[in-house]
Amino acid sequence: MMDGLKPYPAYKDSGVPWLGQVPEHWELKPLKRLVRLNASVLPDTTPADYEFRYIDIGTVGTGFLTREPQRLRFGNAPSRARRVLHMGVTIISTVRTYLKAVYYVDKDAEALVCSTGFAVLTPGPSTQPKYVSYLVQSNTFTDRVTAESVGTAYPAIAEGRLGSFYVPVPPLPEQTAIVRFLDYMDRSWKPDGRFLISEGSSMTWSSFWVAAWMW
Repeated sequence: MMDGLKPYPAYKDSGVPWLGQVPEHWELKPLKRLVRLNASVLPDTTPADYEFRYIDIGTVGTGFLTREPQRLRFGNAPSRARRVLHMGVTIISTVRTYLKAVYYVDKDAEALVCSTGFAVLTPGPSTQPKYVSYLVQSNTFTDRVTAESVGTAYPAIAEGRLGSFYVPVPPLPEQTAIVRFLDYMDRSWKPDGRFLISEGSSMTWSSFWVAAWMW
């Protein structure tokens, strides 16, 4: 997997201080141009006996669930249990942002709902879903979210502000290659099954550049 990796021949200034340089042919777009924010919600008319699995802020680490989602019925659920999740979406906490709670839904999405304390990112057709997940799990992105949050005890960021952050956007085939490589690093670096990159402990934009070199 590492053999034959070569850096891109040319880079450009992104124009975004916290991003630095990016490969010359990559685009830079606001996050909201890559994804739909909060595309699906449970309406107030949902039957009281509708049962679902609920993810709150305390259920999510950086890239993993800390415990099983709680089973609830709509009639007894907290009012914040509204955002419907589907396969391929990424959720990122907009409250208590210092926790860096981010999770990619890649399995078992049936009857899954999260708190309104998360922004739900649904990728568009020209975006590799897991690329979005790796992107917003990176230290560079989560640190920016924390820096832009408002409040002391319970810092939060407005979803509009989150969606305005510029992010690097390689062509779709390169996004797929980057995901494949970062998945490989996940599997290779931490044999006990807890993912070094997914937990956000050492992921930087250089990981994306290295991953893209194989393309």
